[in-house]
Amino acid sequence: MFNVMLDKLPTEYKGYPINSDFRIGIQIFQALSDNGLTDMEKMSMACELMFDVEGVTEKLPDMETIQEGIQWFLSGWYTDNPVKGGKEESKDMDYDVDQWRIFSAFLTQFGINLNESDMHFWVFMGLLSTLEECAFTRIVDIRTKKVDPKMKPSDKAELRKVKERYALEQVEEQLTPQEQEEYDTFMKYAKKRGRIDR
Repeated sequence: MFNVMLDKLPTEYKGYPINSDFRIGIQIFQALSDNGLTDMEKMSMACELMFDVEGVTEKLPDMETIQEGIQWFLSGWYTDNPVKGGKEESKDMDYDVDQWRIFSAFLTQFGINLNESDMHFWVFMGLLSTLEECAFTRIVDIRTKKVDPKMKPSDKAELRKVKERYALEQVEEQLTPQEQEEYDTFMKYAKKRGRIDR
């Protein structure tokens, strides 16, 4: 296991030099989450970003090494146990949407200007994951907070409103069984009316 207090930050993977700057890591995350790209295009962009080191790279690794290397680069800094479960979690942050909140947090808490700083991706991720309360962490908390059925209706409405404001994807509300029944009844009526009116 890597220890930032004892080990040098890696600049290669299995003998292949890598671009380890935090901007590269961010761009790899962006490429891999871009729904406008095919899986092959995502992997090709991630490979080029990480392994194509200007003036050093003579030969790129094979596809298996590329995939392993990208996974290692994106998660090698993380030392806690990963959350297990088959269900894909909803996205709670976005490097474009949250850029100013992240920039401000680093400048305020660490005195680091991310526009001018040279920093290893693992250092960036370690600092990002340990930010004290700030605009960025508050927005992430809003995005991840669940609407509790025991909440007062006014609190539920307010939480839904702020979640919608800061949502990264379209928020899909789960209907209660009663709401679903009312919706189904309405749709049956609407479909019937549509046939009569034609």
